[in-house]
Amino acid sequence: MAAVTEYSHSDPVVFVIMRTMDTMEVEQEAGASPEVTVFRLKGPFVLGTMFEFQRALREPEVKGVLIDLSGVPYIDSAGLGVLLGHWSHTQRGGHRYALVGMSERVHTIFEITHTDTVLPIFATQAEAEAGFAAAASA
Repeated sequence: MAAVTEYSHSDPVVFVIMRTMDTMEVEQEAGASPEVTVFRLKGPFVLGTMFEFQRALREPEVKGVLIDLSGVPYIDSAGLGVLLGHWSHTQRGGHRYALVGMSERVHTIFEITHTDTVLPIFATQAEAEAGFAAAASA
């Protein structure tokens, strides 16, 4: 969200737009599948908010992940980079990875970048966990 302050120095009118500090809440819990951690993100997933989540993903006990984006109103290229980087990490380690609960607005960046054809994206956590179970039995 931006704060707009108007200054008038005779002519013309000058607007100063200052970006307020975005915050993103990260909730972490054990998943239904062994070795899967569920992360629920709430708030904008942007350069200014990504570092705490990125730090949590790098914890040694975090193997497979299910990332719930239903509380994310928008994402920028930095947030997308975190998701892609961790997907690559899970692929190298043979761990599970899923994104769930994207709004249409958030899903648009995945469509534009064609990463929706690469990353495992599910509508709900239940669908992702069913996908995990099916992959484990295959």
